[in-house]
Amino acid sequence: MGLPSTSSSPIGIVRHHRKGSSGGESIVFLVTFGGKNEWILSRIHIFCKTSNLLPSQKGKMDDVSLIRRMTVLMILTTLLICTEANLDLSSNALYNELVQMNVTCSPLDSCREPRANDQLNKYNCICDYCCVEFDTCCLDSPYRSSYGPVAPTTDMECRAVTGDRELVYMIDSCKSPYLPPEPLCESDPRQEKDPFLLIPVTSLATGKTYKNYFCAICNEDTPSDQLELWDLQLQGATPKLNETEMPRIRYSVYDWRTVDDDVYVYPVAKIPRGLESYVKTCPRDLVSNCSEEWQDASVAKKCASYMAKVFVFFTWYRNPHCALCNFEETKYMQCEEYKVPESEFVDQTIFVKLFVLKDRERKCGAKMVYDKFADKCRCNSREYFMRDGQCVSRS
Repeated sequence: MGLPSTSSSPIGIVRHHRKGSSGGESIVFLVTFGGKNEWILSRIHIFCKTSNLLPSQKGKMDDVSLIRRMTVLMILTTLLICTEANLDLSSNALYNELVQMNVTCSPLDSCREPRANDQLNKYNCICDYCCVEFDTCCLDSPYRSSYGPVAPTTDMECRAVTGDRELVYMIDSCKSPYLPPEPLCESDPRQEKDPFLLIPVTSLATGKTYKNYFCAICNEDTPSDQLELWDLQLQGATPKLNETEMPRIRYSVYDWRTVDDDVYVYPVAKIPRGLESYVKTCPRDLVSNCSEEWQDASVAKKCASYMAKVFVFFTWYRNPHCALCNFEETKYMQCEEYKVPESEFVDQTIFVKLFVLKDRERKCGAKMVYDKFADKCRCNSREYFMRDGQCVSRS
């Protein structure tokens, strides 16, 4: 909701004409408030109208009754505006409160120091302009709204990456009303037995990441050379992974296996170099709301107004106020999740190989993409079909 202008203007005028007066004498109640308090008063006006506190156009009312009703209106107005005015959501006020609570995590929750790669898997909040889109702004981000919570504007979902613990914002369905839907966008790679559907795609044109290639083409009318396939890392006990060519894999009952020697492999999608700034990570199972049993509305509003992740007993909270309104104690709040160190023992029988899936040789034409798993070009299955090596329109 946009805020009104800061100029002072009357929010309401109520007139009452006495009977019997020659010129029609008026009692006028003028309520004048400016700036962001106007929307508060409009809420009060609606409440009073529905509660019969304001005189109706058809009803009759004497001066005493009118004055009593308007007195109630003024009291409600004063109480609500004073309550809202005392809730300071500015960065300085909130950060001072965090200092008093002893729950600051600088520099992880602050924009005072420069950042090379502003991501939520490295920091506890975001400083750059993208924070507005995902509602992840640090307290002192120049892009954060000091007027209160702002709803995220992104159409992306927080999704797990194939084989990885990382979660990233990506689009996993066909959202464009102007492009035909693509069934392979939302398909399960295991049910389709199609490893190509495992691979996310990032658009260089829009900066958005998609669940797979087919989600990209049903949301963007973008040339294939502007859609970057992620790399794929394969882990398994097969020497086939040491070869130059990527082994063919298929899904069999419970897992992915190599076609040639039927050995289990574990696929992991990896962000290619150069795309790190396009792809935005997101927090896993983040608690962003207060408990239903919490009563203090001011803390609830602070919970929704900024990002500064804290970790408490296996749970990530959006910020210390969100932890507080879920009845967590500040002494248990941590800036980072405790990670169990990986074992130094390495199984020498496991091979790990990273394969680049990008079609560097441009093997396919327009409206087509090279599928390295199947060693063939593919089309948008809803709009086109393959004929003589070309994507031919179905219409």
